Amino acid sequence: MFRLNSNYGGGANSGSYTGSQAASRAESKATAVECQVKALRADLARSLMISEALWELLRDRAKLTEEDLHKKLYEIDMRDGVLDGKNQRKAQKCPDCEHMVSSRHPACIYCGKVMDDSVFSI
Repeated sequence: MFRLNSNYGGGANSGSYTGSQAASRAESKATAVECQVKALRADLARSLMISEALWELLRDRAKLTEEDLHKKLYEIDMRDGVLDGKNQRKAQKCPDCEHMVSSRHPACIYCGKVMDDSVFSI
């Protein structure tokens, strides 16, 4: 008959210190992520306010309408072929070396040809 030795592995408290350290690290990471999210929200709020100010200046000085803005938003949204509120470049063939280049890369990883030099890419 096989009996499990309760002392095997250091007993009931073994690993609790390691578990406590892991919990502490996880809590620290969660706090750091919360701080990053707060900073991103503040950046987004500021960007939205700047966008609103720019739109109002354009609207008032160039006599544009909300319809003009919506048409342009639709045009930009459809540049990637999908109406989803995003303008994401798809993978494309490099014009210099003809390798496929992921949209994650601003330049071809094979030959260095710049694929996306837009100031609006993220």
